Order: sequence, then C-alpha cells, then structure tokens
Amino acid sequence: MTRCGTSDAVASAGCEAASADATARPRDVSSLADSLIARLAAQRDLLQEMDHRFSSVSALINSRDTSVSVQVDALGALTGLWLSPQALELGPGALAALIVETAAAAAHEVRHHQDRLIGELNSRVDDVRATPLDLWDGSVIQAP
Repeated sequence: MTRCGTSDAVASAGCEAASADATARPRDVSSLADSLIARLAAQRDLLQEMDHRFSSVSALINSRDTSVSVQVDALGALTGLWLSPQALELGPGALAALIVETAAAAAHEVRHHQDRLIGELNSRVDDVRATPLDLWDGSVIQAP
C-alpha cells in the first residue's frame, strides 16, 4: 500500500500517478459526455428540421383533363379545390369522382414526398450516429 506524503521516492511517484489518474478520469468522462451531448444536440436539431419540413409538405395536383385542381396538406387533408368552367359541365357523379380521384393523387404525392424525407432523415441520423466520440487524450470511440 502506498502512503502519500512520505519521503519515500517510490511512494511519492505512486502518489503522483494516482493523482494523475484521478484527474484524468473526470476529464475523460467530461470529454466523452461533451461528445455525447454534441451528438444528441445534432440529432435533436436534425429531428426539429425534419419535423418542420415534414409538416410543411403539401401537394397541388391537376386532374387528367385539368378541370379540377386539388391541394392537400401534410396529412392529406384537402386545403384547396379549384374547378374550371369545364368541370361544372360534368354531371354531379362524374365531378365528385374526378375530385376524389384528384385528391387521392395529391395525397399520394404527399406520402411519396414524405417517404423521401424519411429516407433522408434515416441517412442523416446514421451519419450523426457514426460520428466518433472524442476522449480527453485525443483518442476516439468509433460508433459500432
């Protein structure tokens, strides 16, 4: 057992090493914690950005004959409907079917765009997760 504070050179060297180890551990943990916090902050910022982009998706689609235009929001809810004079010449059943068909195409476009955003999000989150974690001594912990 090493007793610190003695005049023995070997004991004194052991105390200095123990002291260095004690101060290294908090710096090591602090550097690792800082790296983890930075990674979490990057993930949070990315999720906030993607949430904004995801919720702001909308689509404006015209029917095949361009007599009906439909706009839907990020949830696929109808937010706009425009009918040309040509559309008003259609019978009620044909007009209703054309509106529903065009709205479904707009909702499909929104889903397709959101799927692309999800793919981008997954790729960017993987990039953040792959960021190595830095330790106080300059070494790094590579992501698994």
